[in-house]
Amino acid sequence: MKYFFLATVAMLAVATSVAAPVAAMTIDEDERELYDDSIQCMAFYGIMAGLGGDKEAEDPKAAASGTKFLAVATVLADEDKAQIQADLNKQIAMFGKLAEQPDNPANIEKLRSIKDSCEFMETLVDAMIAAG
Repeated sequence: MKYFFLATVAMLAVATSVAAPVAAMTIDEDERELYDDSIQCMAFYGIMAGLGGDKEAEDPKAAASGTKFLAVATVLADEDKAQIQADLNKQIAMFGKLAEQPDNPANIEKLRSIKDSCEFMETLVDAMIAAG
């Protein structure tokens, strides 16, 4: 239910952001959680898409998923591209740390948890897009 509320808040933010002036990022606690999840999913799907990597490993669906989360993060961050980039870099660094020990069961479980969370979040984003 909490995520449904967050999805509704995000839809309202998207609807009202067109006329809003660009300003520094100011978001409340619920929006912060959605923003942080969006940044993490954007990084996850970006990595899964093979961005900057081998052409054979690229996943176009993952790239589209990452783009959806970029849109959500951009709206929530009041288009503060520098903040989005800084937060994205932190997430990519976190994934890099997990990749340093690929056989560590805790790291594998963390990645599974992130994957499951991002898949769930994507269903919410898709529902917001379909309703909008």
